[in-house]
Amino acid sequence: MSVDDGRPAENRGDTFASVLRGCRTLFSTALMDSGGWERLLARARSLPRSVIDAHFGFEFHLGEASGDADLFVVVIPGSDLSRHYIREGARAERGSAAAALGAGLREQAADPASYLGRSVVGTVLEYDLSGLAPGGEAPAPGVFLAPRHSAPGSREGFVEHSDPSGLLAALAAMVGWSGHEEILRKVERVFAALPETGYVFQAGALPGRSPRAFRILLKGIAKEEVPDLLERLEWPGPTAGALDVLTCMDDLVAYLAVSVDVAAQGLGPRLGLELYRARKWFAVDRTGWNPFIARIGDKGWCLPSKAAGLRSWPGTERLLDGEELYLVRQGINHVKVVVQRGVRTVAKAYAGMDVRPQGSNLRPRSADGMG
Repeated sequence: MSVDDGRPAENRGDTFASVLRGCRTLFSTALMDSGGWERLLARARSLPRSVIDAHFGFEFHLGEASGDADLFVVVIPGSDLSRHYIREGARAERGSAAAALGAGLREQAADPASYLGRSVVGTVLEYDLSGLAPGGEAPAPGVFLAPRHSAPGSREGFVEHSDPSGLLAALAAMVGWSGHEEILRKVERVFAALPETGYVFQAGALPGRSPRAFRILLKGIAKEEVPDLLERLEWPGPTAGALDVLTCMDDLVAYLAVSVDVAAQGLGPRLGLELYRARKWFAVDRTGWNPFIARIGDKGWCLPSKAAGLRSWPGTERLLDGEELYLVRQGINHVKVVVQRGVRTVAKAYAGMDVRPQGSNLRPRSADGMG
């Protein structure tokens, strides 16, 4: 139990900020400037230290000059972090986003017969930090659910993925949304349009953004299948532009994911092409990422300063913070290239950090299924 001795919480060592503050030197100022760092620490002060026992990382905006980065945190059922959000939800105002999130995580842990209990392997919370005013109220996090699935061709098949209504109902409840029936019909079309090996890898809701939409992430799709998929989905963007991204990056990509936003009116104009160098976190080192970073820089999707910062990210460091010595491992999970008609194509990097006290095994914690 933490004891309030009058010091700021982060100095008592019981918040995420108490650990994160010692990692400042690992972030280039291009990826995160002083304003971005202060916004990150402000959010981290509200999160428990147990974030480092789970899995967390950052979304770096490579096509924008501002040094902001958003934060994502993986919440595994039954973990200390999950229990933190459940407690926060129980204390929150009824009907609030925090109460809805806590109730969902409590159901996931306590009711194995519910959709959340039987079908969801983990939850990703995404905190939008870009552009927040100092001291301003941060929006509720986006919530992404990773449904349980099995490999293509297995006897289990994609049973849970064939239930878009269950997935969206659970997701809407976790962000406190109602009246999403019209969007559900559009999401069902996305499920129906998938090729034989395609599946829904994650589904998310971003309550801090407008208009209301569900973000659907698709995997198991080959590059050659993307044009037909976009046609079946009636995506209103430039298919040729999307194919150009995939073609020019093809020799550097192990596999891809496609993300679309589905609103009541249909598919939104934004398309995310998520490009992976490997199937595991931290599997590709700095040298392995350099050609990829150079390519997206040459295409103009990544600013030169951001490319330099991203090249310096992967690696392992030992950091001494007060009396604590930490081993910190950093890696890039994937890069998302965002294509939209009439808008400049830009890239975003999703970079992870594995932090643990000295003496523990440095092998990164698995984030399988959460990528």
